[in-house]
Amino acid sequence: MGRLRPLEVAGLVGKPLGDLHVVSLRPGMERGHHHHDGTEWLLITEGTVEFRSRASEEEPVLSQTLEGDRPVLVEIPPGVRHAIRNARERTVYLVAISDRERLTTVKAPLI
Repeated sequence: MGRLRPLEVAGLVGKPLGDLHVVSLRPGMERGHHHHDGTEWLLITEGTVEFRSRASEEEPVLSQTLEGDRPVLVEIPPGVRHAIRNARERTVYLVAISDRERLTTVKAPLI
């Protein structure tokens, strides 16, 4: 893929940001089932993932398959429950970026 500049790809250069970390997902692995008190951006560097989210108890769970050879950015507003699953046969990497130095994370099943 070459060199990846996550803040440039995400359009976040110059914006006040907090935490930035890399997450790896082995084939079939799922992470999340939580929400935060701030905004989080997930930059999927390449591959295929299933992203699920739920804005509130009254809302349905939304599911979308994100795939491609180019990075894909997902913005997750505060309070939105979310989970992500690797839907391919090799490890997928993503960059998680937040608008706060320390996000408060609350476990919250989607269903």
